[in-house]
Amino acid sequence: MRLLAAAAGLLFGAPALAQDAPPVDDPLKLGVLRNEEIRVVQDRLFPKDNRSEIGVAVGFLPFDDYTVAPLGRLTYGQHSSETFGWEVQLAGGYGLPNGHYRELNSPTYGVQPEAYRYLASVTGGVELSPIYAKLAWGTGRVVHHDVYFPVVAGVTVEQLVEVDLAGEASAIAVAPTLGLGVGTRVFMGDGAHLRIELRDDVMLQSRASGDRAIKQNVGVTVGLGWLRGS
Repeated sequence: MRLLAAAAGLLFGAPALAQDAPPVDDPLKLGVLRNEEIRVVQDRLFPKDNRSEIGVAVGFLPFDDYTVAPLGRLTYGQHSSETFGWEVQLAGGYGLPNGHYRELNSPTYGVQPEAYRYLASVTGGVELSPIYAKLAWGTGRVVHHDVYFPVVAGVTVEQLVEVDLAGEASAIAVAPTLGLGVGTRVFMGDGAHLRIELRDDVMLQSRASGDRAIKQNVGVTVGLGWLRGS
């Protein structure tokens, strides 16, 4: 009888004791993350907050009706937070006549359009960076990148392709400029990153003929940037 009573105690008593035991708060337990733990996943391996950034890039303006312009650009900026910063850009290049311009200027048509070539620009403005992402690449490599949207203003300097068309007027046009774009940084470590940007600069251009025209310079640039500071 004592043996049966002991067996019954083991069968029915052990579950009762386990059920009555208080839960143990184990911080190492895997499962659903608590709200206060979400930040661990969101932490950025390459932060921008309170860091300056310098960069160099090359690109071209491929969408002008009459010219195509290779360009180079130097940048300097400061990030006041992970999502907001400012930047200034100094760029220079040279617009070359494209096939459309050469066709119009050929003996077949004999037309010299009032086309302007890109020479230089100085711009500055703010930058919004609302997206930071991680992408699995290849055999398990994780690539960190962000997406940013620059809004800039400044001046652009251009020159008549055929300077003789200017007559007594200046062949140089200095135009106020407003630019909007989108870009991404692909972080490579130690503050260095690959930077790709597409930007549309809209100018109000006063031309040698006396006309005022709105012109767009859509540029694509690829370069390297470095984040400085802690």
